[in-house]
This record gives sequence, C-alpha cells and structure tokens, in this order.
Amino acid sequence: MYDHSSPFAQARTPGAEPKAAFALKRLRRAVIECELRPGTDCSEPDLAQRFGLGRAAVRTALTTLAAEGLVAVEPRRGWRVAPVTGALIGDVIRARQALEPGLAELRLPSDAAAGLMALTRMGAALQEREDRQALVTLRAADRQILDRLAALAGGLVGRWLDEAWNQADRITAFFDLAGRHHRPPRREALIAALAAGDAKAARHEITAALTAFQDFATAALLSLPSSLEVAGTKQGRRRRQTGPEATPQARPPRPHQQGDIT
Repeated sequence: MYDHSSPFAQARTPGAEPKAAFALKRLRRAVIECELRPGTDCSEPDLAQRFGLGRAAVRTALTTLAAEGLVAVEPRRGWRVAPVTGALIGDVIRARQALEPGLAELRLPSDAAAGLMALTRMGAALQEREDRQALVTLRAADRQILDRLAALAGGLVGRWLDEAWNQADRITAFFDLAGRHHRPPRREALIAALAAGDAKAARHEITAALTAFQDFATAALLSLPSSLEVAGTKQGRRRRQTGPEATPQARPPRPHQQGDIT
C-alpha cells in the first residue's frame, strides 16, 4: 500500500529496509505527491542522485511504477511522469465507481471497527481546522481508513483499489498546485454502517464520497489555466501542456445514480 508517512501509521521495527523496496516507496510517494510533477521527464541517474538511491533500485522501481500507470518509459530519453489529464481523471472515477461500492458488503470484525472508528474521530476533529497541515493530516488519516478497508477486501480488488486511490491522490495533489484543495469526506457514517452490516447505508456513503470527488475534479479541471506550468528537465525542455485542452475528454463523466452502481 502507498505509504503516506502518516502520524497514524503503525510504528516499524527498526532495521534495514531492502533497497529496492525503499526506492519504490520513495519514488511512488514523490510521483503521487507531485514532488515529481506530472508531465516532466526524468532519468535514472538524476533520480538516483536526487533521492540518494542506487541506479539498479531506481530502474526496478520505475518499472513497477510504469505498470501502475504512474510513469512511462521514453525510448532513448529516459522516463516521463504520467501527465494528469481529463482522460485520466475520467478513468479514475470510472474505476472507483466500479470498485468501491463493493466495499459496502464488508463485514468488519469488532477490533477492525474499533480501530476505524478511532481514525474517524481523529478525522472529524481535523475537519474543523483550515490550516494546511490539518488538511495534509486529514488526507493521511482518510487514506489509512481506505487502506484498511482495501486490506479487508483483499486479493485483486484490494490491489486495484490501492492503485485507483493512488491516482486519485495524485490528481488531488496536482490540483493543489493550482490552489484548488480537496477535503476528504467524513467517514463516521460509513464505518458505523459497515460495523452494523447495513450495506445499503454504506453504499450510500460511498456513492456520496465519489460524487464529491467527481464534482471537485470537474470544477477544478474546468477552472485550470490553459496550461499549468510544470518543471522541465535540466536541459530546459519545452513545458508540456496539462490543462483541459490537452485531451478531448476533458470533462469526466458524471457518476451513475446510486441504484445503478453494483
């Protein structure tokens, strides 16, 4: 799962982490948080130097990130961070519409429900704050809730959810660059519904959260400048366009009505 370096994360036992695993985690986080900005080119030597990683570990990590749709290989030129476009946003929304409603069928063990409710209470306290750090921490707490639900779903569904949420987090970070900030929804009602085995109520909460993300992404995309500047390579390569005109499918599709999602 994506490591958000959250204050809610479980403590790790001290010890050396395998270099390849560390490189993958570090570069994935850099891409998702737009530290490596969408549409920019990067090379293995530059990434190794910038993040203090080995070349072999960087190459292995980039290959995995390419399979996740976060970067793409550029023949004879290195690698390119995947741009954020209307088409990508639409794909992410459709993937989430297909996958997330299935979480409504989960049955939470009592210990899992207690842990998730504790996270929702922390999130509720952060909802009242407007400062940037509170928003960052709120997003991390919300992702921890989602990750725990994905772990309960398990298998391919859990992995697909993880990749869809990684892309959604990257879209959110991308719009942060333009001053448009998405605040995660409150999750108390969702966790309470799952704990009570109320699939209908849980599905309603999931659909409402998806609709809120859809509305945010649509409004943010349509208000984006014609070209959101991104950092070029050290050679000063021409900046790439990532605004709504960069793809003919700029406006993501509206979510289905609740009764249409299965």
